[in-house]
Order: sequence, then C-alpha cells, then structure tokens
Amino acid sequence: MRATTLWTALTLSTVFFAAQANAEKTTYANQTGQRTIGQESSAVGQFASGDWRVERQQVAQPGPQMPMQPGPNPYVAMDPYGQMMMPGMATPYGVTPTGYGMPMEAGYGMAAPGQPMMDPNVMPAGHMGAYGGCASCGGAGCQSCMGGQGGHGGGCQACGGAGCGGCCGLTGGGVYCGFSRGIGNAWDLSNYGGRCAPRYFDVAVDATFFTFEPGNSNTVLSSQGGANNPVLDNQDVDFNFQGGTRMTLQRSAFVGSYFEFSYLGMGNWSSMQSVAGAGDLFSPFSRFGVDPVGGYAETDNANFQSFATSNNFDSFEMNLRRFFTSPNCWWQSSYWVGFRYVRVNDDSIYLTAGNTGSMIYSVDATNDMFGAQLGLDTTLKLTTRWSLTAFGEAGVYGNASTQKSTLEFSGGGPVFERATQRRASMVAEGGFMSTFRLAPRATLRAGYQVVYIDGVALSSDNFNFSTGGDPSLGTALAARSAVVNDNGNAVYHGPTVGFEYTW
Repeated sequence: MRATTLWTALTLSTVFFAAQANAEKTTYANQTGQRTIGQESSAVGQFASGDWRVERQQVAQPGPQMPMQPGPNPYVAMDPYGQMMMPGMATPYGVTPTGYGMPMEAGYGMAAPGQPMMDPNVMPAGHMGAYGGCASCGGAGCQSCMGGQGGHGGGCQACGGAGCGGCCGLTGGGVYCGFSRGIGNAWDLSNYGGRCAPRYFDVAVDATFFTFEPGNSNTVLSSQGGANNPVLDNQDVDFNFQGGTRMTLQRSAFVGSYFEFSYLGMGNWSSMQSVAGAGDLFSPFSRFGVDPVGGYAETDNANFQSFATSNNFDSFEMNLRRFFTSPNCWWQSSYWVGFRYVRVNDDSIYLTAGNTGSMIYSVDATNDMFGAQLGLDTTLKLTTRWSLTAFGEAGVYGNASTQKSTLEFSGGGPVFERATQRRASMVAEGGFMSTFRLAPRATLRAGYQVVYIDGVALSSDNFNFSTGGDPSLGTALAARSAVVNDNGNAVYHGPTVGFEYTW
C-alpha cells in the first residue's frame, strides 16, 4: 500500500513539474509579431474560403477622378511582400504567375501548415526580394554577386545594400547568415524555431572517455644489483581511456535564469608494472641495500617486485545559471555561480618478494573537496540547428586529505598508519562542444573536456620508506609517525558524446 501511494504521488509530481516547466519556457513563436503553429490555417481551408481572391482594379472611364486617400489602395492587388501586382496577375495566395519574379514556395514568410516557423531575418539564398536577389546572377550563388552587380536586371541590394557577398559568411550587411543562408532555414525543425530560441534543455546525458594523468613526484621503487640501477618507479604506469558518465538536469528559476544539477564521474583507471630478478632486487626501505648494508630480509634481495595503482573521482555540482544573448542572437552565452563537491580516491600497492621474506605495502589516499565556483560559456549558432560551444569553470575548495597505510611483512604483524591534513585546493574544468538538433526536442552533442585538480594527496606520493637504519624492520616501522603529502595534482581529459532532451 505504501509503495503504491508513493508511486502515485511521484507520478503526479513529475507530470505537474513537467507541465509547469514547459509553460515557463520562452519560445521563438511567442515573440512579438509571430504566430504559433496552432494559429496557422491550412492551405486547403484558405483556398476553399475564398480569402485568396483579390479584387482587380476596374478600368476607369474618362471623367473626374476621385482623390486617393493616404495609405494603401484597397483596390490594388498586392503580393505578399507589399509589391503592386499588374492587372490580371492576381492569383491564389502562394502561387506566382508565370514570368513574375522568381518561383516562390507556398506560404513564404510564414509557417506553412505542419512546417516550422521561418526566420524572418534571414532570406533564403537565391530568393528575389523587393530589391532583387542572387538568383538573378545566373544561379551562381551569392558570392558571384559581390557589390550588388547581379545580372538580368537584379542586384543584391536586398542584403542591406552590402551586396550578396556581404550577406554570406560570418558577418556582413548587419546580418549573420551562418555558413549558408539556405541551410540556416532548411535545417530548422524546432517548434520553438528561429535563431533566437534560447539554448536550453531539461536533461542531458553524456558518455565520457577520459584518461588520467597523475602529477606525482618521481619515486624509485626497485633497483637491481645495487643502489644506482633503478628498474621500476611510480611513473612507469600508463592509463588507458576509461568510460564514465555526465548527467545534467536543468530547471527554470526565473526569467533568463535556471538551476542546474550535474554529476560527473564513474570512471576507474588502473595500471600495474613489475620487474623480476634473481635475488638481486633491492627496495627503498634500505636505500637499495645501503642502510642497513645488504638490506632487510623482508624487502631486499628479492626475485620479484611490483607496483599497482588505481584512481577514480566523482563530482557533484549545483549552479544558478544566467542566460544572455547578442543582439543578432547568433552568439548566446551564460554565466553561473554554484557549489561543488569533488572526491578523488587513489590507491597503490607495492609488493616485494624473495627467498628470505616478502612485504605488501598498500596506501589508500582520499580527498574530499567542498567549494564555490564560477563558470562561463559561449555558443556560436552556425545554423539554427548546429552550434559550437566553449565553456570553462573554476573554483577554490577546502580539501580534507587522508592517507591510510597497511604494511604486511613476513616475520611480523601488520602495521597500520593513518594521517589527515587540510588545505586549499583548486578545481578547473573546460572544453568545447558541438550540438546538432535532430528533432524539436532532441539534440545530439559531442566534444572534448578537461578536468584539472591541484592540491590533492595521491597514494604513490604517500609511500613512506623511512626506517632510520634500524636493523629490525618491524621496530623501525612501529616507531615512525604517519604523514600526508597533498602536493599532487590530477588531470582527466578526453572526448564526450551524448544527447539533450527537452520535454
């Protein structure tokens, strides 16, 4: 009964919030002077109603003429662009008489039934407007009409007088048309339509493929035949790309702003390296057979020594994001402030084994970081469906670093060590992303991302090989104090691919 009640309440809450979120969204179709798709009448209904009929001007008989009143003449047939049509040229709306202007799609300038709203600020390539278009250049395209020198009686003055060349590319004629004006309109399937639609989604899920690069100090772990022949150190390991995830939820807060919750993590990187010898491998506990001379029975004169390490991190953040856009809408940006929690866990195991003894030395280093951050992103809309985004954020965090060590060796009981230290750390993140809208509510995205964390404790930096030269290894380990080295850093980077969804 309790489970059924909870499930019913959860379902109703989800429906309520989804409906409320959908009602709060700003859509292009709701801007001033635009009609929604639901307001469009069908072409069949319009034809059947007779609204397309245009009265023709009667031929005047000689005699006194009535003075014309200021304003448009209701008896003169006009085309959809406000151009006067010659007598006999009035036709059903959306059908252009043979020989008049250029071929025109039905309903140009407004949404045809079942079709998306067209961008009123961008003229399709090749269309002949009030001042002539680029199609008059023999169909060669805008770039051949530089300076408005179009052929067949038409130029490119429709581009604000800048010529067709100025209406293509990144800037020109005061209008940014994307890489192609035609693509900019033809690719727009969004019900919210137009380049001024805000860059928003309700949920985004990405698969991440990161590699891990530890910024630790170099520590020699094995030397063969003496102190000056290192054969293994903590930087001999390599990390492959590992899969993880990023999930982001957004919720409208107030006009132009929204809350954002994001999780990043689930990756785990591990690597191992080892060396083999014939009783001639020495460890750093004895400074490679120097102190005491000949080394310890438990750690030196070994046949096998190895080093294994693993790392993972998780990040949770809550931000308040503020959205803004450029006057022409092709540049859209946002900035945000928020709180973030990052946990970095790093483990290492050092093993040495020989004829006289063996040891397993394991270190577990954890970092719990809490702090505030600032972020900024900017998006360039190449077309109304395709965009490029660059983003970055950084913050200062309070870090509680802890290292726990266990030393198990033959001839003696295990030794446990633990130490904690606090310090200020930094987390910075950045990257770029390309998005492409597949459908009105679904968007595909892919990019590259980098996460940099400075001021963390890494396990390989927290190996403590000091013994003071005591001839008994057990006595030396029991007498020393545990310490934390939190001067390391970590870099995670790699490609991402995912999708966005808006309900």
